[in-house]
Amino acid sequence: MNVFANERGLTLIELLVGLAITSIIAASAYGVFTAGTKAYKRIGIENQLRSEADILMTTIFNELYTLAPDGLKKDESNNYTLTFVNQVKKEIDTNTGLVEEKEKGNETLQIMIDASTETLQMNGKQITTPNLRIIPEQSTFTYTCIREQQNVCKSGIISIRLSVQDNDHRNPDDPLYIEPFTLQSQFGF
Repeated sequence: MNVFANERGLTLIELLVGLAITSIIAASAYGVFTAGTKAYKRIGIENQLRSEADILMTTIFNELYTLAPDGLKKDESNNYTLTFVNQVKKEIDTNTGLVEEKEKGNETLQIMIDASTETLQMNGKQITTPNLRIIPEQSTFTYTCIREQQNVCKSGIISIRLSVQDNDHRNPDDPLYIEPFTLQSQFGF
């Protein structure tokens, strides 16, 4: 039994057509593969950026919770700086069970957007990671004071808006360019 009826082989034209079709399929597969790889890397970078930004906000809230501030110093707070102060310590008297307020040292917590280094600092110490960039033009601290006493806002609403970007992929011409990500939080004190 003869499987191949034509034993002449392939002509040059048939061979070229086959190579052309194979190269088109290979180029398409390569394009899909590289696009998928870039998307995968970009998603990983964006997730890392979101995680680091969430850790930043959590750090701020943990420090505020630890300090338990009495208020916000109005003369030292602006769009790039918030200075919290704790002058009174509340303690429970074990004899009477009542809460007493006692004067203590002037503890402060200063949160600042440093425009020159594009970082977030807490009491002069940088808390942003090296690959996280704060965009000062799009990041602000604002507050609305409801009750003020001796230039200290005792209660009010604070709004924190942080626009962050991956330092390694901030150039729009970069194939893995990541758009800035904005976190916004409001809380009362």
